[in-house]
This record gives sequence, C-alpha cells and structure tokens, in this order.
Amino acid sequence: MASIHPSKASKRLLIFQETRDPQSPTQNVYLAVNKLGLPICGAGPELPSVLELPLRILRAFTEIFNQPKYKGWAIVGAGPYHDTSEEGKYYAVVLEQIQPMESAGVMVQG
Repeated sequence: MASIHPSKASKRLLIFQETRDPQSPTQNVYLAVNKLGLPICGAGPELPSVLELPLRILRAFTEIFNQPKYKGWAIVGAGPYHDTSEEGKYYAVVLEQIQPMESAGVMVQG
C-alpha cells in the first residue's frame, strides 16, 4: 500500500443536519447537507475529537462512515456547527484521506 505524505493528504468538510426519522419519529437521523464535502486546503478548522460527541451522534456517525464510499477516509474531528442563517442542529465533520484513491474506494475526489 502506498503511503501519503501528511502535507499532501486530502481533507474534506461535511456538514450534517439532525432531523427526525420519518419512519420512526422518536429517532433522529443525520442528513448530509453537502454530500460531496468541501475540500480543505491547509490545516482546516479545529474541531474537537469525535469522542466528545454524545453517544447517539457517535453511533450515527459510526454507521454513516462505515459505508463503503468512505473506505480509506478517517474522521479527524467533529463537533457542533452553528449557522445563524438556518434553524436546526448541525454537525461538522472533517475527514482525511488515509489511503490513495486507487486503493481506497469510491469517495468523490475534490
């Protein structure tokens, strides 16, 4: 497996909105607002560890990011995202490519 130099690693910012599950109104689901993510140049935003999120959100993100399209990507940080122009709860997630795209899978490149 080819290694990636840390300064050349690809990073993407994804934003998720917390909303009620239409099939199970007592459950929340997390929908990607920007499905492809935004490419990040440089260090990117400072976000807390994903382990600082509430357990229900950690479970949801584990399920989301275990999907095959995220193979070869790692969560660098995640935390609440505040947008004063929109109502609702949002979460920001920074992903970093840990494998070259040829061997990693299908996540869309920037």
